[in-house]
Formats: sequence, structure tokens, C-alpha cells
Amino acid sequence: MQRRPYDEVKARSPKDVAAAIRAATQSNVRGALEGLISGFHPIDIALAMNELDPDERSEVFRLLTADEAGVVLEEVPDEIAADLAEETPDQELAEIIDAMPPDAGADVVELLDEERAHRVLSHIPREELEELQQLRQYGPETAGGLMRPDVLFAPEDLHVWELAAHIRNTDVPVELLNYIYVVDNETDRRLVGTVSLPRLVKANPDALLGDIAERDIITVGPDTAQEEVVRLVNQYNLAALPVVDENMRLLGIVTHDDVLEVAVREATEDMQLLGGVMSITENYLRAPFLSVWRRRVTWLALLFIAELFTFSALAHFEDSIAKIVVLSLFIPLCISTGGNSGSQAATLIIRALALGQVKLAEWWRVLRHEILMGLALGISLGAIAFVRASLTPHDLLRGSVEWWQLAAVVSSAVAAICLWGTLVGSGLPMLLRRLGFDPAFASSPFVATFVDVTGIIIYFSIAAAIIPGLR
Repeated sequence: MQRRPYDEVKARSPKDVAAAIRAATQSNVRGALEGLISGFHPIDIALAMNELDPDERSEVFRLLTADEAGVVLEEVPDEIAADLAEETPDQELAEIIDAMPPDAGADVVELLDEERAHRVLSHIPREELEELQQLRQYGPETAGGLMRPDVLFAPEDLHVWELAAHIRNTDVPVELLNYIYVVDNETDRRLVGTVSLPRLVKANPDALLGDIAERDIITVGPDTAQEEVVRLVNQYNLAALPVVDENMRLLGIVTHDDVLEVAVREATEDMQLLGGVMSITENYLRAPFLSVWRRRVTWLALLFIAELFTFSALAHFEDSIAKIVVLSLFIPLCISTGGNSGSQAATLIIRALALGQVKLAEWWRVLRHEILMGLALGISLGAIAFVRASLTPHDLLRGSVEWWQLAAVVSSAVAAICLWGTLVGSGLPMLLRRLGFDPAFASSPFVATFVDVTGIIIYFSIAAAIIPGLR
């Protein structure tokens, strides 16, 4: 099928593309859908897949060329990619994977069960198959899982003019031209430096690559976590990051577009976890209701069960509440202070961990900082609470407690709970990272729920220490 150049077509919103596809699908005009999608860029089709029903996705996907289908599989969420791959015959799927960048193709293979993956891989040429198998040995969230092995490299004894001639006469992907990786020789491929494209263009044609190469190289190993890859690319403003083994042998590169995709995915997951929501990748309005309900109710149910301990804590102090009823009026004030301070601290620490501003080994510095910050915040809020509690009408006190005693209890409790919430909110993300979990699991609802329960205990313990009648 003849495709017209994509640059002749203006970009449209996913909703507009999906609406046009849906109208063509429902029409009785022969070839309407095929003619329509021939004018869309594969990226536009991929984005529109989120807006389409499963049957509509399948019908569109069957009409795409192998190159276009590869772009779609690379861009859509894993759930949609898995469904489309499942419906595609083995031979066709192998052709699509072969047309994709090796790193993206390996990701698609990982979506298949082992038996299906073996059948599909049997149709892929040997050289490309070796690249895929190499990438599959690394975890999907590591530098090795993100890298692409097809990299532009050259030996250090090659002349500039020779490399320039090679680039002119070879169809090198644009994203591989940011850097030329200089190695000791083509056999061992030990990385010794890099040459940027502008530096190559300005260099003397007779110069050797080893003489103009930049020797100070930022590299990562194949098992480096993707969060660290994102941090390094952002910190050093790199267009690509080389991946090497323990002998500095060049394995591949992680390009900036892959890093951007990881950063967006990580940010989305962190935002969902911070809001107490299990990962949801589908379109908000078109996602299956039951699927979204299952993800949201799971987290809410866990938090609800945890909040039941608040009831147990209040029941334990039933006698204290009965003696001095006015104490119950300030419970929401005290425990909300702890939840707010904890959520604030958790958000700051999670961001600092993500950006590499804080290391686990610096936990004592974080602890010292948050103790001082918690005290400062607690004293500030405690002063406000003292003023508010001292203005409590005398008829509410009912002679069971003096106004200054109530003010002292409330202000001290607010200060102590604020400090406790700050310590919990800052310490929990670091503990989760130490245990190998995502720090974002220390979400605002989780921290608030934990501090609610413990805050009640702190509140009534301080009340018992200050008011003689509760001892």
C-alpha cells in the first residue's frame, strides 16, 4: 500500500484520530479505514489506541505495515501491546519485532508467554535474534533492559575522514549520531572515549579519532537501575549514555528518548502511589470500570483496615474522654497535623531520592535535618494551638480541666505529633528503598493513616501526664 509522506499531515489530537477511525470503521465504504490510516503518522495511531475499543484496535493494527506496527507496539501501554501481540500470527509478529529497535523488540517479547516467545523468535534472523536474547537477560528496569546494542562506534586509529565517509554512505539512524563511541579496536570494543558530531565536523580530516576523543566518559553498567540512568542523563545533560561491562567493553547505549519515557512513567507511577492509587495506565474515561475499581478499592481497603486501629486507640482511652469530654474536640486538629506534616516530609524525601539528592548512606543527615525541622514546625503550630485552646468557652470545660491545662495538652500534643509525623514521613521512604521497594509506597494516605493511630496515643499520653485526673 502506497503511503503518503507523514510530514504532509498535520498532527491531530488522539481523540480526533480515534473519532475519525471509529467513523471509518462503522462506515460501509470499502477501504475507508485503510485509506484513512495511511495518512496518519504511526505515533498518532499509537496515541489514539488508548481511545479505541479492543475490536477497533485490532482492526487498525491489522492494516499497518511492519514498521508502523512496531512504532505502535513501542508507544502503547503494555496492556494494549500484549493484547495486540496476542492477536497477531507468529510470522507477522516476528516481522514486526524485527523491524523495531532491539530494546523495544525485547520488551514486546517479554510480554509473551515462554512458548509463544519461542515460536515467534524462531522466525527472526540469527543476527537480530542474538541481539534480542542479549537484551532479554537484563531486567526490564535496568540500563541493560533499556539500551539498544546498535551503536555507532569506531576504533581510535581511524581517521576522521574515514569515519565521515562511512556515515555518508551508511543509513545511520539519527538518534545514533549524537556521539561516536571510540573503542580500542573493533574486536574487544573497550570504550576509550567519545566524539560528538559537532566535534567530528570541525576536526581536521586527517586527525585520528583517538586524538580528538573526549576521555572523561560517564558510563553505567547493564544492571544499573533505570532511576540512576535518568538521574545521570539529567545531571550531565546527555543525549545518550553508554552501557559497558566490568571490562569497559561497549554493550550499547541508552538514548534520551528512552530516558524521557522512563522519567514520564516513573513520575506517573509515583504520582499515583502518592495519591494512594494502584498503577493505572489506561485512558481515564475509557479504561474498563471494573479494572479501575479493582486497583482503587485494593488500596482504599488496605487503608480502611488500617484506620480501624484508630477506633481501637480511641476505645482504649474511653475513660479519659468520658472524664474530660472537651479533649475529644481537639482530636481531629492534632491527628490532622501529624498526617499533614508526615505527607509533606514524605513528598520531599521521595523527590530527593528520585533526583539523587539524598543517598541511603546519608540517613543520619536526613534524621538530624528532620528532627530540627519537626521541632521548628511543631513549636510554630503548637503556639497557634495554645492560643486556640485557651479560647475554649468555660461551659465546655465544665470544671473538669483548667483552661491552661487544656491549652498545654493541645499545644504539646500538636508539637509532638508534628515532630513524629515529620520523622515518619521522612524515614519511611528511605526504609522502603533500603528494603528494595519503591519509596513512593510511602504515600500520603499511608503516612497519614499510620500517624493518625499513633497520634491518638501521643495525644492522650500527654493529656494523662499534664492533667492529674487522668493519671
